[in-house]
Amino acid sequence: MKDSVMISKALSDPNRYRILMLLVKFERGEFEELCCNSPEEGLCNCDIVSTLEVNQSRVSYHMKELVDAGLVKEETRGKWKFYSLNRETLREYIRQMSLDYNL
Repeated sequence: MKDSVMISKALSDPNRYRILMLLVKFERGEFEELCCNSPEEGLCNCDIVSTLEVNQSRVSYHMKELVDAGLVKEETRGKWKFYSLNRETLREYIRQMSLDYNL
């Protein structure tokens, strides 16, 4: 598992948390309009930019943090990047927090 502190830090930023929630909505099929992909491909970077109304460079920075923490998987196809949740890392993080805090 990735470092719990690194994951906690990644989750502490409101924009990164919002991005993770967008990915959850996307995987549930609750994302209404998609820019350049079909549901099985993952969420395109352009969809994140337009939904959050944050500039491209900020979204790229946040996505790098989420990918480095292991919370998000990234796949490049041509000039586009597609993102999906790394559910295994999320489950391990939750399990580790439960152990660490004796919950």
